[in-house]
Amino acid sequence: MGSSSSSANDSSSANMDAASGKGIINSPPPGESPDDNSETTAKCSNASDLNSYREFRDQLLSFSLGESAYDYAETLFAKNPSSPEVMALLAETTVLYDKTKNKYARDHWCDRLDLLQRGVDVSRKCINENPEYGPCYRTYVLSATREAEALYYMKSLMGLGLLENYNAIMRRGEKGMELLPTDADIPNALGALSARCAYVWYNPTRLYARWCGVPGWKELWAKSVQLHKRAVENDPANLEFACRLAQAYFHSGDYQNARRWYGKVRDEMPPQDLKDERWQAIAHTHLSTAFVKTSWNVPFA
Repeated sequence: MGSSSSSANDSSSANMDAASGKGIINSPPPGESPDDNSETTAKCSNASDLNSYREFRDQLLSFSLGESAYDYAETLFAKNPSSPEVMALLAETTVLYDKTKNKYARDHWCDRLDLLQRGVDVSRKCINENPEYGPCYRTYVLSATREAEALYYMKSLMGLGLLENYNAIMRRGEKGMELLPTDADIPNALGALSARCAYVWYNPTRLYARWCGVPGWKELWAKSVQLHKRAVENDPANLEFACRLAQAYFHSGDYQNARRWYGKVRDEMPPQDLKDERWQAIAHTHLSTAFVKTSWNVPFA
């Protein structure tokens, strides 16, 4: 009698635990300790928090509140100074905020240098503390390329900053592509960097490029085509990446592939955003003018 009543009590308590969510549901899976389970839960909560942070940041940017979005990211960084996710978010926000500024206004130029330097510093801090975290390499490339281009205010000297920082940016970018093989922003930025550093041999800037250790014209354009092709493979629906690939083909002398990709951008790829109409207009202009053989206008011949 006593043993049967005790077994009945045990079975009833087990049923109550199962009904209340205890036991099997809250116990860790086989081969996993409770610490691993709590660590997984913490990672999930961090991911959800990061998504909410990014969503709110994007909402601020959509309402043209770039400064508020930047201040919000700085506040998050002040509360979580050692979080690689927050550091990557802050550096990415500096790039997005920089896109709203006027490149050719002198007061904006000073602000842009301070802003982009902040993004570079935070990305470098993240890389030093988390050398295997890919998003920090991505934000470093995006911030460093824009800052290097804006390093000199005079338009004729804009390319010098890219030459001076070419090797450092490419080194970090190649590491980032290893850690983020499916990312499209890194190869697109590196491809644009290689294209902007491709000076012909008779340009005086080419001498400075050789002194900085930048490769030659053909090698840079081949690298640019390779990187832009990778960006298009990772994001095949992006009109900007496809148009930049066509431009790289055109300037490297491969007119057949350039015409093919310009035609894709103009006729085959549907725009995903209002800004995509700009790339379709560029493709249409190149198809209408760049491949037409001009004739001499000799009225009295």
